[in-house]
Amino acid sequence: MLTADKATLTKGEGKMKKLFASIKKLFAKEFLWMLFILLLGLPLALIASYLTETYASAKILTEIDKLLGEYSLFDGFYLLSLVGIYFTRVVVGAIKTMINKPKS
Repeated sequence: MLTADKATLTKGEGKMKKLFASIKKLFAKEFLWMLFILLLGLPLALIASYLTETYASAKILTEIDKLLGEYSLFDGFYLLSLVGIYFTRVVVGAIKTMINKPKS
């Protein structure tokens, strides 16, 4: 009787270790994605803000300034870049999940 209980505990402990390992892997993957997104957003925001400041009319720039308030044009484009990249990643992940769905 004692060995059966011990075997059940060991089996449960093994499942918990697997669960924690998969959670750890998920957090590591998300952390690397966040670093990648933060780094990729910089050049995109720099290019977009440069093009906007250089080629946009004064009317458009004043509307953008009203929209951004106290934040700079770069800050707005950086935030937009981060949201856009992450949204694209989520959509691509969802499409991959749907494609790789097991046939039943």
